[in-house]
Amino acid sequence: MGDVERRLKVALVGNPNSGKTSLFNKLTGLHQKVGNFPGITVEKKSGQFEVEGKTVDVVDLPGTYSLQPRSVDEEVTAQAINDEQNPDHPDLVLMVVDASHLKTSLYLALQVIERQIPAILVMNMADQLTRLSPDLDVNSLSEQLDVPLVKTVARDGNGVEELKRAIAEHSGKKPKVSWNPNQERHITIKQILAKAKADGPVLAHSASQKLDDYLTHPVFGLLFFIGLLALIFQSIYSWSAIPMEWIENLFATSSEWFASVLPDSFLSRLWIEGVWAGLGGVIIFIPQIAFLFFFVTMLEETGYMARVSFMSDRWLRKFGLQGRSIVPLIGGVACAVPAILAARTIPDRKERLLTIMVTPFMSCSARLPVYALLIALVIPVGYQGLTLLALYLLGVLAALGAAFVLNHTVPDTEESHFIMELPDYRAPKLTNVLLEILRKVAQFVANAGKIIIFVSVLLWLGASFGPGDRFDEIETKYESISVENKEQLKETELLENSYIGILGKTIEPVIKPLGYDWKIGIALITSFAAREVFVGTMATIYSVGSADEDVMRIRDRMQLQTKPNSTDPLYDLPFGLSLLVFYAFAMQCMSTLAVVKTETGSWKWPMIQFLMMTGLAYISSLAVYQLSSLL
Repeated sequence: MGDVERRLKVALVGNPNSGKTSLFNKLTGLHQKVGNFPGITVEKKSGQFEVEGKTVDVVDLPGTYSLQPRSVDEEVTAQAINDEQNPDHPDLVLMVVDASHLKTSLYLALQVIERQIPAILVMNMADQLTRLSPDLDVNSLSEQLDVPLVKTVARDGNGVEELKRAIAEHSGKKPKVSWNPNQERHITIKQILAKAKADGPVLAHSASQKLDDYLTHPVFGLLFFIGLLALIFQSIYSWSAIPMEWIENLFATSSEWFASVLPDSFLSRLWIEGVWAGLGGVIIFIPQIAFLFFFVTMLEETGYMARVSFMSDRWLRKFGLQGRSIVPLIGGVACAVPAILAARTIPDRKERLLTIMVTPFMSCSARLPVYALLIALVIPVGYQGLTLLALYLLGVLAALGAAFVLNHTVPDTEESHFIMELPDYRAPKLTNVLLEILRKVAQFVANAGKIIIFVSVLLWLGASFGPGDRFDEIETKYESISVENKEQLKETELLENSYIGILGKTIEPVIKPLGYDWKIGIALITSFAAREVFVGTMATIYSVGSADEDVMRIRDRMQLQTKPNSTDPLYDLPFGLSLLVFYAFAMQCMSTLAVVKTETGSWKWPMIQFLMMTGLAYISSLAVYQLSSLL
């Protein structure tokens, strides 16, 4: 009984951009975990800390402006505060208010106090008070609300220890409501602030406002944003290349080491070529995820991300998206996996879902090896750059078009709204940034990783075995013959007779109208693990060595292939254009599907996404091949 009494359940409640997450990080440090609220796919951050012999369990409730919810996220907060039977109903509420936006922040605080829940008013960003409300009487404010008041600057850690002591010393007293709850709350807030001398004039045209004159300008603001995106994309692509190469070399070296020390057996091959290779497919994404969220978190910490969303909201709404959708769409050009994770900042459920569904249309870096091979194979030199640009623009148009269609298909379950206080610009706190990166990387590895490894093992099994005695017969056949590239030829024939190869033969009638044969069918299947696997599959099929063989050698060998019973080249312009369009649209990335499943909490949406994108890819490729063949 004593242990139970020494535990305290505390909830953080506040508006978006009030510094609530920074305060949570400072209170709990690394003693936190991430999951979902019961029965709903909304992120739940919880943690704990010790103070004066008490264990304090903290939950960071989703940001909201009111306890009258208008989104799934806000519904979670409202239920936790309003329902005493809710598992997240707190013993004590920390009402986090932004000192630079007291009028807005106090609206939610009044609602919490009216619920008669023990509370502490946490006046965050208190360093702004000298400029904004130099005469504020915090004691008067505390007395009128009948709750203790603690001033903090959570990003710097100022006031956090005082807050911990206030939590430990809080008696659990329910606050008294000294105002008329039936009176319009905005009038009540005005009266409270007037009595606390916080309604004086604010210094006009602050430094943040001056910056906004330029950074949110219809022309200059857009140009600045485009330039910043170019810098971010180049940085993500350039900075992640080296660590990704290290990871790739590490897994290649370790695979060779495993092969040298483990006996040649089924379990050894399963571990090396299935599980370990699948794990490598998970870890390889970490640099891109880390760098993307580094930039996203830095932009959020500085306050610029709110401006980006503000500028983008008007035109994105025409397609069923909203301002916050711009971040995942942009991130999708690097990698759809971290980009989809970034969609969590979108509070509206439908708009978040639409953003998740269409982000994979953006041409990611994994498509580049495929584009490079096929463009070099079939496109004249003078038009190769324009073709690559057209493929990226095609992805943008597909994403917006799909969002427009889904917006008129997916029912509205809540009213869409876009409310955002533009916070003052401020210097980012590196510890907060690093903690957020660490948390999201760990979440990706834990959630999506297990699905990716499982599917990788299935693909390996399908490519490593075949029905009956086919594999034994092929092995016997190549023992008695001596030909050039014997091992590569044997590997190709084994692949053709594997379960994956048989599946390629089976689907050949379906893909033949697109101009593809069974070998391309195998590549389509194997590249489901990751689009760039297409190049390695082509290397194996055409017997040019290992999967990481030089692209030019693969191209040269592919150029020698002819159509059945003909001397015409197999990989001609119609074929190449058809395959380029297919890879521009098709959902061939199990990592993305795994993340979509974890983010939506169901296989329904990734399956719809797979069918939607693959269906569009098939129809578009069919049209391109058939029309270009007539020219």
